[in-house]
Amino acid sequence: MGKVGWSDLHEDLIDLLANNLSSNINLLRFRSICKPWRSTIATKKRLHNHFERNLPTFKKKKTVVSPITVFRVTLPSLCPNKGWLIKNKQASESSKNNLLCPLSGKPITPSDKTLDLLKLGVSEIRQSYNVQYLTEITKRVSGRDVIVGYKSSANSARVVFLDNMFFVVDFKNEIWCCKSGEESICWTRINNEEAKGFLDIILHKGKVYALDLTGAIWWISLSELSIYQFGPSTPLDYYKIDNCKEKRFVEYCGDLCVIHRFCKKFRVNRVLIERTVGFKVYKMDKNLVKWVEVSSLGDKALIVATDSCFLVLASEYYGCLENAIYFNDGEDVSVFKLDDGSIINKQIDSSSSSSHESCFQMFSAPFL
Repeated sequence: MGKVGWSDLHEDLIDLLANNLSSNINLLRFRSICKPWRSTIATKKRLHNHFERNLPTFKKKKTVVSPITVFRVTLPSLCPNKGWLIKNKQASESSKNNLLCPLSGKPITPSDKTLDLLKLGVSEIRQSYNVQYLTEITKRVSGRDVIVGYKSSANSARVVFLDNMFFVVDFKNEIWCCKSGEESICWTRINNEEAKGFLDIILHKGKVYALDLTGAIWWISLSELSIYQFGPSTPLDYYKIDNCKEKRFVEYCGDLCVIHRFCKKFRVNRVLIERTVGFKVYKMDKNLVKWVEVSSLGDKALIVATDSCFLVLASEYYGCLENAIYFNDGEDVSVFKLDDGSIINKQIDSSSSSSHESCFQMFSAPFL
């Protein structure tokens, strides 16, 4: 049997390959290989889970879910082993890609440069979701109120998508769920009287878990849409010294872990400012059935973003520090070093190229 050229592959095989692509950017690169591939791909809508869609009305508010994708981007011509983190949101297949800050999720002002995706290595790291709650903007026309637009009234970045269902921790620390698609009619609250409220939610090994205000883990039954406590609360003895401002989920080495962020208030020029002073990461010791502190992340770095927390291999990114936690602290991009407990801050408007600033290179791709 003779060799078959790329342009001569059967349409069914091209279709199968395209269905396994994880992002719209990869789909664009796939389409650009040759004309037959481009025409085959154009006949079918794909990646519908990667674009904005409407969800049921929530407490008289319109709700829109926006998928957000984190990519590792490399320049093979420069260094194929090192890359940058880029976060992308795209409203629809025909709309432009909107680049976001990987940590804060705020829009990045695009440059006038033309980006040739064929010259970049692009791989998807993870996908998360953001739910916006929109209130109507009305105008009185001919004696009646007419909807002329919508404005954002609240936002939720703690979202899980599983089995065609969205699970959301809303702005009141309540968990709600709804189906995705045309069959979606209303939101259902998932509640347990013993839980005072929830802070985070995660999909871990095919199951949905929630983190309550005390740092205890709860498991959501998909068949019953009920929630049950899965483990004890994380340690609280340090609260006498530092204020635990935030608790988050993260997966580390296959385990479900909990992150605690500690803050203190400082007076600067007679103004009281709250700043992050440290982090602790806990995992469950299955033998002792208790939380133990993770003292080192090894060769990895933990990214604490607004919509999700995840780990990356530090050696794969420019300037990335091992055994460190990257996060936003107010308007600063910061990194906490677990080995000595120190924090390095980089102001957003800083253009410094010092050794301290170099550890943030992974968030500043030069081609953007």
